[in-house]
Amino acid sequence: MGPIISWVRAAGGWVRSPFGDLPALRADDAMTHQTWLILAGGMALILSRASKAELETRYAATRQVYAVARARLEKKRLPKPEATLLRDALHEIANLADPMTKEAGRECLMRVVERLARKSGAPAPVSSNPPHSSQSTASHTTGQAPLTPTAAAPAPEPERDHAETQLDLDLLFERSNKLRGTVATARSTTFGPDT
Repeated sequence: MGPIISWVRAAGGWVRSPFGDLPALRADDAMTHQTWLILAGGMALILSRASKAELETRYAATRQVYAVARARLEKKRLPKPEATLLRDALHEIANLADPMTKEAGRECLMRVVERLARKSGAPAPVSSNPPHSSQSTASHTTGQAPLTPTAAAPAPEPERDHAETQLDLDLLFERSNKLRGTVATARSTTFGPDT
């Protein structure tokens, strides 16, 4: 009888992930709230598939953003992660996230940067689409400008011998994903005879 009881009490093959609780979208929620729910759900799915070691190393920013998002969304409040933390989290999940999660991530990042710009009085990134649009067209420069605007007076513009490069956010994400894929392929390729 003892072995049967110990077998029943033993952990089974199914171990519940702490990230398995996916949010449900409700039609009466604001579009911004729904966008954050989509992002949180996509992050939860990726985090639920990661090992403990990966959670601590590879997905550190994603875990932090997910924790902030979940805590605030459960109270029907919008998450307010730091822009750099959200950007890092989006980079961590870029190769694994589904298209809806990626799009929601771009929209959330754009809103966070716009909120910070409004707070500091700096001009917000230009967007030709309304906030509820499914495509974001915010432009980013490839210069050394920080992601979050600073409250200090702007420094005088240094003389440049070329025009500043403007790159569409969607194009930037697309090219960075292609670069990641190329690097991953190069790392997995072996050259010469296997020994």
